[in-house]
Amino acid sequence: MTELVIRYAISTKLKLQALIVSIYLMIISIVMATLEMLDAQYNAYFFVGAVGILIALSLILSITISQPKPLVRLNNEEFALTFPMQRLRTIIYWHEVTHIGIGLSYITMVVAEQELKVDLEILRYHDLKVLKSKLVEVAESKNIPYNNI
Repeated sequence: MTELVIRYAISTKLKLQALIVSIYLMIISIVMATLEMLDAQYNAYFFVGAVGILIALSLILSITISQPKPLVRLNNEEFALTFPMQRLRTIIYWHEVTHIGIGLSYITMVVAEQELKVDLEILRYHDLKVLKSKLVEVAESKNIPYNNI
């Protein structure tokens, strides 16, 4: 089975556009601040350049480093969920699962004698369908009983 990763992040096209704009802003701001420093005039243009540098740095950091983690990662060994709205950050190993219940927009799993209910309303409809089909595929390959709820 191929690994399923569901991640809602900025598209690569938008990332590239933001990177180009931030580099352009950075160059203009550095030139503006440097020219004002060389003239030994620390007036409004110098501070505009300094603020432009900070804005460009924050934009670069926001499109590179601070991207969200995947919401769902599912493979043959584990099922990792990171849903910030539900405060759910857990990894479920398939050898611990004894039953899977699949609802319209939620799933229930019996893991180590505990029932875990996961609300999947945060996912898009297409991703929800793909996740449900992968869950059925894993359940059949691991001989885990499952049913629709």
